[in-house]
Amino acid sequence: MGDHQRQLKRVLFVCTGNVCRSPMAEGLLRQLAKWRNLPIEVRSAGTHALVGEPATKEAVATLSEMGITIADHRAQQVTKELLTWADLVLTMESEHRLWILNAWSDVEDKVFTLSEFVGRRGAIEDPYGGGKEAYRLVKDLLIDLILDLVDRLKEDRGTG
Repeated sequence: MGDHQRQLKRVLFVCTGNVCRSPMAEGLLRQLAKWRNLPIEVRSAGTHALVGEPATKEAVATLSEMGITIADHRAQQVTKELLTWADLVLTMESEHRLWILNAWSDVEDKVFTLSEFVGRRGAIEDPYGGGKEAYRLVKDLLIDLILDLVDRLKEDRGTG
């Protein structure tokens, strides 16, 4: 069956520095996939990554309030290898999508903003430097979008 190799979905989240939004999205999707029994691998990267940097303390704290840890996260740069690995590349803003497509136009069919992929509008604003409340707002928006994403990925999988 052609479905067999599609069982495990590989999702790459992309933001700018890979220290706030994309590691938060990665942590949230990993946890939700576990709760929903969805076979998935998740990674994240940045278009202008602060390579080797941990997630911001606010990002770590915001997710730890939900029992999700991203303390081990280290920022990495978007590469051709990561884009090849991924089945789906979800960016936080349209600028990130355009940056990727400018560098690697051959991946256009699998690169979307997270919002557009789940049928919504708008960017996920960068909370960097914005304090706890900015991070909580991003977390709430990401949860909302990622719940829709999980539903969509479950649909795409079919029932087996």
